[in-house]
Amino acid sequence: MDVFGELQEAIKKEIYVSEFDFGSCEIEKEDIEFIKNNEQKLRKKFMGISESLHYICITLNQISLKFKKSGDFMKWYEANGLTKDNISEFNKRFILFQEFKDKKDFIASLSNQSVKFLTHKDVTADARERIIHGGIKKAETIKELLAPIKDQIVIEFKNKTVSYVNYKKLEKMKTRITKVEDGNELNFLKADLDALAIYLKDMRQAVKDKEKEWEHKNNLKLVEEV
Repeated sequence: MDVFGELQEAIKKEIYVSEFDFGSCEIEKEDIEFIKNNEQKLRKKFMGISESLHYICITLNQISLKFKKSGDFMKWYEANGLTKDNISEFNKRFILFQEFKDKKDFIASLSNQSVKFLTHKDVTADARERIIHGGIKKAETIKELLAPIKDQIVIEFKNKTVSYVNYKKLEKMKTRITKVEDGNELNFLKADLDALAIYLKDMRQAVKDKEKEWEHKNNLKLVEEV
């Protein structure tokens, strides 16, 4: 493209044309001009929000990587007034920003609920792509479109064994023990470990009792069959 062509493209971007059909409404000419002028201003503000949200998601991800070795990212974002839920929402939107780099404004305009549906672990990349490129924003519509996929996954995996142990919390506790510098905190951690040891002992006994119960039932069944 030559310089003149580039200039024309730049001018087109600066000239705002409303896409709303004002002719279908009973509204005064002065009011139409007022709405158009403010519509343009609103669009610029929304574009600013889009840029800011994109920057926030990208920057938070970069900062989290800096804390990856020390494991203190949570301390940092809580000190800056952010919560775990905030970070989760920004992380989910970051995933979409990275996956659809040419849809920045669209991704920024999605509600947190829509982002949550699109980034669910069971949703495939193809399903996301169809929805994003289809320009679908409404959370309820996205949920309905994704329902068949999630239902199929539930059917396929409903018989899988569920883990009742939160290994992430245990790993976090282990990391904290290696970094603790306060004697009182170490005592609290030790007390938690002692309590866990008692719980584990009781649960092991409960498992043994259940195994004996099943063994007894099986023996009775064998006797009845004989």
